[in-house]
Amino acid sequence: MKTELQVLDRLKETIATQLGEYMDESEEDVLEAITEMHINIDYPDVDRMRKNTMFFIQPDYENLEQLSMGSDLATMQVTLFILCKGASSEKLVRGVFSYYTACYLLLRKNQTLDGFIDFARITDMDYYPAVTASATITAIEVGLQLQWSKDF
Repeated sequence: MKTELQVLDRLKETIATQLGEYMDESEEDVLEAITEMHINIDYPDVDRMRKNTMFFIQPDYENLEQLSMGSDLATMQVTLFILCKGASSEKLVRGVFSYYTACYLLLRKNQTLDGFIDFARITDMDYYPAVTASATITAIEVGLQLQWSKDF
C-alpha cells in the first residue's frame, strides 16, 4: 500500500531530480539548481530558510472513496509553496514565476510521478509579491491534487 508520506516523498524527489529539465535557460542568472536540500515537506518558515530559493510541500487534506473491498481511491490536496529571497524585486518576481512555470511543465509531462500515482495536477496558483510584509521575499502558492489507489 502506498502511504501518504511515500507519495509526498515521491513528489519531493520528482521535483528535485527533474525540475531542472523544465527551467528556462534564459533565466539562468536568476535561477539556482534545485536539489532535495531546497525542498521541505513542511509549512513554510521564512525565518528558517536555508537557501535563497525553497519549496515547501504542505499536505492539506485527503478524500477517500472505496473502490472495492481491498482498495480505496485517495485524493490528497497539497499546497506547494515556492519562495525566493535575497535578490532585487525584479529578480524575485522572475524567479518565482520561472520556478512555477517549470513545475507546471513538469507536472503536465509527468502526471503520474514516474508511474507512482494515478495523477498529479495543478488546481490553482496564487502570487504573493511580499511575504510577511517584506519586499525581499516573494512567493507563489500552488494548489496540487494527487490521486492514487490505496490497495491493502
